[in-house]
Amino acid sequence: MSLSSMSREDPELDENKNCMFCKRLEKTVLANHWCKSCMEAICEDCKSLHRAIPSLQNHKIVNLSSIKEVNSEIEIEESCLLHVGKILDVFCHNHQKLCCSVCLVKQHKLCKNVGTLEDIAHEIDRDSIQKTALRYIGLEKTVNDILSENLNKVSKLHTRKQEISMVTEEKVQEIKSLLDNAHAMWLKRFEQNHADSVGNIETASEELRRFSTTVHEARIMLQSVLKSGSSKQLFVTNYKLQNQITDHITRLKSLDIWTFSEDYKQNNSDFFSQMSNAKEFEDVVLSRLQSTALERILVDAPDKDDILKRRLTMSQKDWMNVIFKKISQITGFSERVYYGLFIHDTKIILSLTNPPSLKIYDISKATGECIHTDRCQDRPHDLCHSGLSLNEIYVSFENFINHYRIDVAETITFTKLRTIQLKEPMLAISRGPRTAFAANSSKRMICSLDFCVIHSSSYEPSGDVPFVSSSLISDSHCFIKDYTVVAVEQNNKEIFKSTKNTDFRGVSFDLQDNILVCNWSTKLKQFKHDKSESRNIDAADMTKPYNVVLHPAGEKLLVLSYDMKCCVYSVS
Repeated sequence: MSLSSMSREDPELDENKNCMFCKRLEKTVLANHWCKSCMEAICEDCKSLHRAIPSLQNHKIVNLSSIKEVNSEIEIEESCLLHVGKILDVFCHNHQKLCCSVCLVKQHKLCKNVGTLEDIAHEIDRDSIQKTALRYIGLEKTVNDILSENLNKVSKLHTRKQEISMVTEEKVQEIKSLLDNAHAMWLKRFEQNHADSVGNIETASEELRRFSTTVHEARIMLQSVLKSGSSKQLFVTNYKLQNQITDHITRLKSLDIWTFSEDYKQNNSDFFSQMSNAKEFEDVVLSRLQSTALERILVDAPDKDDILKRRLTMSQKDWMNVIFKKISQITGFSERVYYGLFIHDTKIILSLTNPPSLKIYDISKATGECIHTDRCQDRPHDLCHSGLSLNEIYVSFENFINHYRIDVAETITFTKLRTIQLKEPMLAISRGPRTAFAANSSKRMICSLDFCVIHSSSYEPSGDVPFVSSSLISDSHCFIKDYTVVAVEQNNKEIFKSTKNTDFRGVSFDLQDNILVCNWSTKLKQFKHDKSESRNIDAADMTKPYNVVLHPAGEKLLVLSYDMKCCVYSVS
């Protein structure tokens, strides 16, 4: 059923008094029938035409005079897109698919959890779907609020750009003609940066407008079916709209457009000194900030598997008292494995050296199993998520970082989205909400989200390789320096430092910014973020822990051991 057809579902409307088929041929013919499938009024001749055309023969047609019958429950038969002339009348719970009789025989004959739409319709929870329709109202408002905020951001950037340009122009007028060329080049770079900054916000705004349209149309359709559709149609429509919204949100997550320009700063307007030394004007500094648009949308979006919602639930726990229960273990490595990451609720990825490769393991069973190997030309090092999606990750190859999307289905598919060339070598990498963090054998670096270095400090890793971690909820970063756990905020100011312990290795923040650290001679240690307390953590087979990685939702923990094994623990 199309959105436009829903507006014509009332045969009592004036526009439905005449045959719609004839109206398209610019003829006015009184209608006396209603086609439930076409959702339009038709005349006697067009009713006969339905019988003559094979694709229309299965349409249900009722007498238009039976207003009560038409208005009681509009029953719409959904045609199968794969099999002409077949109607969708079965739902496979195993594959979450709507099926016709041919689909059922060809693709789902071995499925055990299959039900007819008639049976499912009797059990549908209309109140729950009504609540979903109401949530779309809030979601639509949220998107529109974000669009309004984006307009204000653009206005602010325009204003600040004008202010700085005017001040610069006044300074330039005081300098002799030899400065004119430098000023012109500076203005060209500034205009381009401004155009890029505003263009990025406008691109994001256009994507949000499209999403707002999707949500609006979904709400109109769902409310229309709630008003006059059958239970079966309500189930089908709600299912399809849920998928439509989820697919659109997935697309928004995949776009690299959510770092917005916030303000311009001109640190130095001494242009004469700049000309004397650098022979050009110093560029205006642009500050950037990760947009919260997606996070705010996901609060209202009907996405049962959303990481942010699950993280919010897990963050309510007292993390200084959570329990770790082993659910899977992987052994048999021929070398030590230092870096790993969750890419799915039941899949992890590990980076190996010999041969250079990325291996994916299924941890749904007590003994983890390697299900895919992706060979690499260069040696992979640390990994981190690139955003909100579990399956989109960054992998460091020391002098460059590859951005991958890993699709987990019956087969594993690696797609390289882009390569980031690095100005500084990076072995260990992590990513917070607004800044990234990295380290090599001599430096640690606070970076922008595309790994451009903002702050750099000397650093020497404890142990074989460097380990770093970024908070999921703040812009704090932690690492081991001189055998102590150190945490800094995004401007490189130290906010935490533990006592010295020569056995400290890998680190990770939990969901309350407490720090988990591997004490490889014993077990894990946990430091409370306000330094008030700490505790030792003992769990099954947690021997010689060397690195620790938290699932983005906080539901699981990966511990890599020095004795060439790794264990996965549930958090409760």
